[in-house]
Amino acid sequence: MFKNGDIVTLVMANGAEIIGELVNSSPEGYEVNRPRMVQANQQGVGLVDGVCMTGETPDGSLVFNRSGVMFVIKTVEEMAKGYKQQVSGLVLPTNGLKI
Repeated sequence: MFKNGDIVTLVMANGAEIIGELVNSSPEGYEVNRPRMVQANQQGVGLVDGVCMTGETPDGSLVFNRSGVMFVIKTVEEMAKGYKQQVSGLVLPTNGLKI
């Protein structure tokens, strides 16, 4: 289904969505590296630097308890690129290379 290193979206029981790189999946929960919360805004959808509005930005991994996660799904490519750009600071190409 998913492999470590995939960019996944965790949909939490409260409706929040968390995007991050899957580190590990266990019976206890999902370990996600540098998770970011998805937030709707006037321009569409954006990523918050962290997993809650008032907490610090996690620099490493967090484990999300399975009981709080409704489901996990692979993140659409466009959002995964945005996530990678945000956590790395690198601007990724939107289209393939043209020769």
